[in-house]
Amino acid sequence: MRFELLGPLALKVGDVDFTPTAPRLRAVLSLLVLNANRVVPTSVFLDELWDGAAPPSARGTLQTYVFHLRKLFEQALGESSKHVMSEVLVTHMDGYLIRVGDGQFDVHEFECLVDRGAFELADGAPEEASATLRRALDLWRGPISVDWSAGTKARAHAARLDELHYRAQLLFIEANLCAGRHREVVGELASLQVEEPSQQTVHAMFMIALHRSDRTSGALSVFRRLAERMREDLGLRPSGRLQSLHRALLAEDPLLDDRRLRIEPLLDQLAAKW
Repeated sequence: MRFELLGPLALKVGDVDFTPTAPRLRAVLSLLVLNANRVVPTSVFLDELWDGAAPPSARGTLQTYVFHLRKLFEQALGESSKHVMSEVLVTHMDGYLIRVGDGQFDVHEFECLVDRGAFELADGAPEEASATLRRALDLWRGPISVDWSAGTKARAHAARLDELHYRAQLLFIEANLCAGRHREVVGELASLQVEEPSQQTVHAMFMIALHRSDRTSGALSVFRRLAERMREDLGLRPSGRLQSLHRALLAEDPLLDDRRLRIEPLLDQLAAKW
């Protein structure tokens, strides 16, 4: 069995989809998998499924949902799996636990790949980091789904994964900049700076990528548009580091082309110089 939550909820065995359709059954499965290999207390299920207003019958209803999940797993794995069901979906004194192994959960794979990519980039191996982070990003099938009436804890998990996805995107782009593939990330940065207009690090990376692609005038235009928007919308100016980057671009500072430097150290050095 494979559980997927990086996008719409999915339960698959090979190419066959066994994803439940009932909203609360999907919610129970999602809560279990989001907390894979850890006990989810009954109280959490009651709060999440009934938004803190569980009726007296809720515990019995939850037991029914767990029973239906066990039947679904038996269907997915075949009749011969009945003897291992108690080891996969475990009932504890006051809660439930689902055991998920390596390669069975896309979130675990994603987290491990992002951590590995970050380490490889910090270790001075941008090519390896780029490949690793590409594998991580390829697991992402869309925004984390909340179509199963997610409660507070589930929404917090979804927000954390969205943040990790954003971090993976930035690390991937940085790895490619350090590997000299600046032209390949210009399009992605153009989209990202529209989606994240307040993130000045994205604008800095976009400006650097454009400059290294022999499009310095485009990089200067990015700064000008950002400065105008900040002044009109917020009455503010771009950060000091972004202003230093702008001055370095005007002066065609050769430091801008030093691929040995990661983005933050590069911006720090430019700030100290300009």
